[in-house]
Amino acid sequence: MKHWDEKIVAMMNGMTTDAPEDGYGHIPEEPELDLTAAFIQIGGEPYSFQETELIEGKAWMMLPRTFKPMSEHMMNLKYPSQHRPGTIYTNAEGTINIAVNHTVNPLPEEDLPLFKQSMIQILRRTQKLTKWYGDDDRTVGERAAATCEFLTPVVNANLYHLMLFTSLEERALMFTFNCTDLELDDWKRVASAMMNSIRFEIDEERGDVM
Repeated sequence: MKHWDEKIVAMMNGMTTDAPEDGYGHIPEEPELDLTAAFIQIGGEPYSFQETELIEGKAWMMLPRTFKPMSEHMMNLKYPSQHRPGTIYTNAEGTINIAVNHTVNPLPEEDLPLFKQSMIQILRRTQKLTKWYGDDDRTVGERAAATCEFLTPVVNANLYHLMLFTSLEERALMFTFNCTDLELDDWKRVASAMMNSIRFEIDEERGDVM
């Protein structure tokens, strides 16, 4: 997914907030997981979660304690573009990733519906989508957000993506979870709960993220 900054700007120009009319539906709600529990069984293995700072002094998310920042070598292999996310956490095998990208794209909160539709159009035009699960609106960290879920093909597998978009400091902020379809049944609900756990540091006097 290269050069999204330029594509987002181009796609937003001239677009409307009308929803697509080709069957791209909303994501059904599932029971929420409690990531503050001492342990959660995922794929037969016990995981413990902790709140992890993803944007210094501004944004946190509950991540498995075993997830670590991706090495420079692995980032060069998985994200060769100069537009790679600013922060990437991964499991020991590098098969399950959380990426965060605070883009340069202006995004007032009231333009979030337009931004979501722009991103959907970009994905549909630039990615080989194996399956589209849908899109949704939700609130995370007391801020409006939007999500979409889909599969893309990779060598010998498909890659599941859960993307969440919101506005931070009037700029587009994007969180992306991905894993192989072999791990999807175990991690799909966990990924959604991780997105819902996002917390922002709010300046109560100004009402802004500090």
